[in-house]
Amino acid sequence: MATDPISPDLFDGDDFWEENKSKILLYGALLLAGLVGFGVYEYQRQTKKAASQTAYAQAATEAELQNVTKDFAGTVPAGDAAIQLADKLRGEAKYDEAVTVLRDFIAKYPEHPLIAGAWVSLASTLELQGKADEALEIYQQAATKFPNSYAAPLALNSQARLLAAKGNKDGASRLYEDVVARYPESIYSREAMRELRLLKR
Repeated sequence: MATDPISPDLFDGDDFWEENKSKILLYGALLLAGLVGFGVYEYQRQTKKAASQTAYAQAATEAELQNVTKDFAGTVPAGDAAIQLADKLRGEAKYDEAVTVLRDFIAKYPEHPLIAGAWVSLASTLELQGKADEALEIYQQAATKFPNSYAAPLALNSQARLLAAKGNKDGASRLYEDVVARYPESIYSREAMRELRLLKR
């Protein structure tokens, strides 16, 4: 059975264009603007990333590291600079300043690759200040928040050491045993085993 051919009058491209050209041009312009905007953003992001990496690589003094953290805030190199700055400050016994830098880093860079280490660094700095109880709490948080990180067994061993110093040998032993059980291949596992033997003497 033969079918009727589709009438060419059912769709008229010229009429469709006349009726919809404003919308088509508007949507096209919006799409183009979006693509251009994304391109500019991506270019600026890559440029900032490259500049931040260069600035961090060249930073050596406290002032230069501080400039990297300020000028490129939010970038990984700025976070790296903050960690290095805290290390420098701690090395110069500027513990209050180091603690401030580390707390600021932890607040601003929760996803930074070195965030677990920053928590442990904060705890060790507090410990150097003689704030053992506060340091113990930070070590506990570090081990809990980042159980699969390189810093976790160090945080646990540090907790155990502080507990042993307080006379809590049972608590310290449990933490050392936890390190041996959970991180058997870690260098901290060997350290934990040595400390366990000492506690049991």
